[in-house]
Amino acid sequence: MIEVLNGGLQTTIQDGGRPGYLARGIPPAGAQDFYSLAIANLLVGNALTPPPLSRAAPGGAGLEMLVKGVSLRFGADSVVALAGADMPATLDGEPVERFKPIRISAGSVLTCGAARSGARGYLAIAGGIDVPEVLGSRGTYVRGSQGGLEGRALRKGDVLETLPPAVDLDALTGRDLGDLPTGPEDATVIRVVLGPQDFMFTDKGIETFLSAEWKLSPVSDRMGMRLIGPPLELHPRPDYLTRDAGSGPADIVDDVIPVGGIQVPGGIEPIVMGVENPTAGGYAKIATVISADIGKMGQIPPKGALTFRAVDAAEATAVIKDIWQRLRDAKVALDGGR
Repeated sequence: MIEVLNGGLQTTIQDGGRPGYLARGIPPAGAQDFYSLAIANLLVGNALTPPPLSRAAPGGAGLEMLVKGVSLRFGADSVVALAGADMPATLDGEPVERFKPIRISAGSVLTCGAARSGARGYLAIAGGIDVPEVLGSRGTYVRGSQGGLEGRALRKGDVLETLPPAVDLDALTGRDLGDLPTGPEDATVIRVVLGPQDFMFTDKGIETFLSAEWKLSPVSDRMGMRLIGPPLELHPRPDYLTRDAGSGPADIVDDVIPVGGIQVPGGIEPIVMGVENPTAGGYAKIATVISADIGKMGQIPPKGALTFRAVDAAEATAVIKDIWQRLRDAKVALDGGR
């Protein structure tokens, strides 16, 4: 039993999410930064968090903390690990490190502070958090009030339960990531595949999109991350398409919005769709963030800067395959081949 003493700004229970239900109006949700939660789960012996939209099992459920972390009192001995944003943490008032297993004694209090860098911190607990599965996932879909703990963020007085650890607690304390990176290189360079409506933008518009420094608007969440920067030039539309319907140059017939899709309403303030993306939308999408960099977007703090770099689909696929393989290899090595 774990008592929530302070729920932080917005702390939710997350795992790898529930892909495959967008046609029914249900986004995948899950961790915005899958890699950070996967690293934390690796350190405490839980099943790994898979990449976005993967059909693999969703992995152990942990906590995603936005900007400001939680304070928890543990009712039993445990092992936890912190990853993602640099949220200074203490155990009974003594500092503890990220990216290392932390042994917890019954009655101890773990407190995570405000992020010094990044935006989302992740806390994994040996065994994983035990809440009912919804469509195969324990992850919280905040806007739909599904999954997690009553479909909402944690608050003071909540009580969490965990599943039995897969590895003996004493065996977890010596775990080490070795040469596995704790985060991505070029954390503010977001790779994208252009399209599916990049043809609606002029060459100048595409060039501006890829060369400008963008800043994350505070008006952002797990559904969409709005960017502040220069306008993006679109091709003019024929009069017959606009005079009756009143549509603008960026309007399209509604189509599916993928996780990572970048809508550009009216050519201004692009919106990068997060893991709680809407089903469909009627604005041109200039590009789509690759799966491997969805987590990078989730770690950009409010008013933080970023740039985009175009890659092709083959590179995007190769990158995420390599990351996932390295995580699985590390899991096998740490679990002694199990």
